[in-house]
Amino acid sequence: MVLNLFEKNKSKQQNNKAMDESEKLGPELSKIKKENPFRVPENYFEDFSARLQIKLEAEKGGTTKNQSRIIQFLKPAIGLAAGFALIFMLAYWPLTTFTPNEQAKNISTETDESEMFFASLVEGMDENSFYAMLDEPTVSVQLTDDDLANYVKTNSSEYEIYSETSGN
Repeated sequence: MVLNLFEKNKSKQQNNKAMDESEKLGPELSKIKKENPFRVPENYFEDFSARLQIKLEAEKGGTTKNQSRIIQFLKPAIGLAAGFALIFMLAYWPLTTFTPNEQAKNISTETDESEMFFASLVEGMDENSFYAMLDEPTVSVQLTDDDLANYVKTNSSEYEIYSETSGN
């Protein structure tokens, strides 16, 4: 209840201040002329129908509105495509200019039938069979030392090769 009385007194004081200010400004405001500052151009309503007719005929006859709509629609897409092309050229041109011989080339290798046979023979073999094949000289397939060295090199780590040859 006390709070409401305090708020009422406060609002009365604010109202009194506003009244005082309006009384001070009253004489000055009464000096200002009371006329409408906004005006309609001369012959605006007389020429309105003619101007409207001209605009309607221009819209019927011309496709400039449709063309401008298409251009507004395509402008972001064209800008995006131009941006991608610029970025591609900024990356591609220096690479081809400064490193022409270091670009990746498709190199094909030729393999003969004996290499393919050896590869298929070795692929299906586990380590124990491979070492057994090395120990048995009666194997029908003759493998060269290079073939065996390549197999060991690709299928064993350096540590395994060292431990097998050092004789534990």
